[in-house]
Amino acid sequence: MRIVVMSGGVGGARMARGFAGLANVELTVVVNVGDDADNHGLRISPDLDTVVYTLARIEGPHGWGRLDDTFALNEELSRFGVDNTFQLGDRDLALKLFRTDAMANGSTLTQVSAVVAKSFGISASVVPVTDDRLRTMIRVGDGWITFQEYFVTRRFEDEVLEVRYDGAETARPAPGVLEALGVADLVVIAPSNPPLSIWPMTTLPEIREALAVHPSVVAVSPLIGGKTVKGPADRVMASLGLPAGNAGVAEAYEGLIDRLVIDVADSDDATSLDGIEVVTTNTLIKEPEAAARLARELMSW
Repeated sequence: MRIVVMSGGVGGARMARGFAGLANVELTVVVNVGDDADNHGLRISPDLDTVVYTLARIEGPHGWGRLDDTFALNEELSRFGVDNTFQLGDRDLALKLFRTDAMANGSTLTQVSAVVAKSFGISASVVPVTDDRLRTMIRVGDGWITFQEYFVTRRFEDEVLEVRYDGAETARPAPGVLEALGVADLVVIAPSNPPLSIWPMTTLPEIREALAVHPSVVAVSPLIGGKTVKGPADRVMASLGLPAGNAGVAEAYEGLIDRLVIDVADSDDATSLDGIEVVTTNTLIKEPEAAARLARELMSW
């Protein structure tokens, strides 16, 4: 089967890992770049790196960064009074240096991502949703801030009042993205934060149209027991006016999905969601075996 996973960070990476371990699967992971930023002069693509490290099974204990990484360089920056809140591990830094140098010399983000994935022995296609600039901006109580300031510096404690996606009006899908969506047997919107990880991708008109016309698009809810396992997705959806629980997830993807997969802890939601097919199963996929089990279920329905 040809599978496309629309991925944010940790949740999307773990969903992709479930498919990557299965036989007879041709996997493309289309990754959000709204979180991308420049830090210490380096091009940071957090979601792309999280997907690569997770598929290579070398992700850090929290789901991001490199396993067993050290932080000598990051710690040394404090000597000079540099803000080192954004933690860059020493091994992780090598990837950032490679990306920054390659793009400064004319490579696109898509081209760099292909080289990176191959270097870690990943057979799946890992592609950014766009090679163009696309940045998630968040309005909080004291004004507009970048995603990284909201998520890393302020530790997502602010109430999200509004979101916008700078560059969306001119950004185009990266090479191969629309083609992969067009031939996919199944498109899976991973259990990622809808407004902050998936909407940046679906704000591109061509992406939205490709999902809307595809005959088999399934979204895996990021909620378990009405709350997220990690991250602020439930609070963000509520503050943006979406209904509580999985009704909010369904509304976030209205017109884009054919089926919503929810956790057994939210089984009561299945009877209250009209106009969409709802499937209930165990959606906790922290462990690779659990992700593979869910991936097989998604392929069998």
